[in-house]
Amino acid sequence: MGLALVTRIPTLVEAQIAAGALRSAGLRAEVFDASFGGMEAPVIEGLGGYRIMAPAEQVIEARQMLRALRSGPGLAAPEDEDRPWSSSYAETARARRGGMRWLALAILAIPAIFWLLRAIAG
Repeated sequence: MGLALVTRIPTLVEAQIAAGALRSAGLRAEVFDASFGGMEAPVIEGLGGYRIMAPAEQVIEARQMLRALRSGPGLAAPEDEDRPWSSSYAETARARRGGMRWLALAILAIPAIFWLLRAIAG
């Protein structure tokens, strides 16, 4: 009996909640990458999030339970049938790319600003 991927979830807290919900329903689900993700969260996010793993024969039932949990009251409807948390991951990835663009612009603009100040002063 091997383990198979149920889904990937972008944050550790959400992954632990999802795995706990699956365990409380009688499924043997575990969060993988939690130790590494605690130290290297950007790497885990870049890989798609924390893995929720379960025995291969329980994967379909686990995905159905997560879809039901995600579509419950107070939570947005899932956009992707296999990955119910993909919409929140897409939003954080988009925000991170925007932030990195501003950071790159600031870093690249510093030499230009110094050059301009020297040209004006000199």
